[in-house]
Amino acid sequence: MLPFGDYHTHTIYSHGKGDIIDNARVAKAKGLFQLAITDHGFDHQLYNVDRAKLPEMKEKIKSAEKETGLEIFLGIEANFVSLDGTIDVLPSDMEYLELVNLGFHRFVKGKFSDKLKMFYPNILHVKTKSQIEKNTDMVMRALDKNKVDVLVHLNYGFQVDIKRLVPSLISHNTVVEINGRKNCLTDRELLYLAEHGVKMILNSDAHLAENVGEVNTGLNLVERLNLPHELIVNLDKNFLKKK
Repeated sequence: MLPFGDYHTHTIYSHGKGDIIDNARVAKAKGLFQLAITDHGFDHQLYNVDRAKLPEMKEKIKSAEKETGLEIFLGIEANFVSLDGTIDVLPSDMEYLELVNLGFHRFVKGKFSDKLKMFYPNILHVKTKSQIEKNTDMVMRALDKNKVDVLVHLNYGFQVDIKRLVPSLISHNTVVEINGRKNCLTDRELLYLAEHGVKMILNSDAHLAENVGEVNTGLNLVERLNLPHELIVNLDKNFLKKK
């Protein structure tokens, strides 16, 4: 039982240590068939990918595909930038992007009013009912306003109400990640997602090329909790198709 692909990996274009070809070679060596390069979104204040580099990254992906025989996708790990559900992906970016992962990150450009109500409380680990409702509303608005393929490391750095979120996940066909580096979903939350038919994905969130494909944490959770394999979208089957 192996993942068909790893759809959350980083490179030197943001916060990773290896180039695109390095990730591709490791993915090939570990028996993967697909790989996504998903560097940090454009509005991250510390580790953002440069929008102007997307064409260059596309060319490197073509070269890496030719060498390894993998299907490689250019994606993004987008950021929430506003409580109204705005994220840092523009319609024009989708000319290059084939996958949109979305996650909460601390150091993101945005209005001070949004930072005061959302970013700063979460940085300070505020987990009041009111704050959790604000966080959940923000995620739901983001799914309403944007085509989001995967919610990554959910509940890392901010807490949401999984029960409230489930209908939105299902209606938008958005997948929830079981993160290989920092899974913050409880057993109860994972079981609730499975009970309601929410699709999940096993990703490495690799920042080092050597960690591409390392999803044992997720695999162990799938087996221990007896999560239905058909809900894991990259377990022995491809998640993405080339445009």
